[in-house]
Amino acid sequence: MPIPTWQRASSTRWNPAVCAGCEARLTGSPETPDSTKAESPAPGPFANPEVLPDSLPRAATLDWQPLHPRYARRLQAGALIRIGVLAAVVAAAHVTVLLAGLETLSRIAIWPLRILWALCALGGTWAVVKPLIAVPRCGYAVREKDILYRSGVLWRTVRVVPFSRVQHTRTDSGLLDRRFALANLTVFPAGAGGHKIPGLGADTAENLRAYVSERIEAEKPGAADDGS
Repeated sequence: MPIPTWQRASSTRWNPAVCAGCEARLTGSPETPDSTKAESPAPGPFANPEVLPDSLPRAATLDWQPLHPRYARRLQAGALIRIGVLAAVVAAAHVTVLLAGLETLSRIAIWPLRILWALCALGGTWAVVKPLIAVPRCGYAVREKDILYRSGVLWRTVRVVPFSRVQHTRTDSGLLDRRFALANLTVFPAGAGGHKIPGLGADTAENLRAYVSERIEAEKPGAADDGS
């Protein structure tokens, strides 16, 4: 004979843990550890204090390191080589016009040739003067967390590369760089092109590369825990 519904309901066993949890949810009182997990603490209030300009670190206090003095001569040599190639081409064209013996061609070509000679003279002068102005205004600074490089004469640029963003470094030197015992250091941040610091002494560039590589490892997540 089937048991009536009211008898089945009354025969259900009483579970103290379940009832304690239900009562806590209904009354708003804290639940027992046996009935439910402890609630996570509420987050603290949001804080965003103002930073005054007077409290910011001063860029003038950075100890900027100059580039190697030979770097100006290396730039002069490279620019004069390019100007010399252009002057040789202009001279060959001038000689060709003179040897052709055509009066009409000479009258047509004389002014373009004079302009090219003037450009060669101006380019040679600028090639000598510009490095003497630009190189003393360049420099780099190394801090515990980043490396900085400044350059420019009329338009000044300061690039800051945090070590935590650097993926790898590279030193390189071209033919003229090796002639003047110089090298370039390039750091490659994540998601950006390489940032080059040119005109370093060969030993300085290698020492900087080793230091930056050290800082890259130190800035990796979990490096402090591994060291401890």
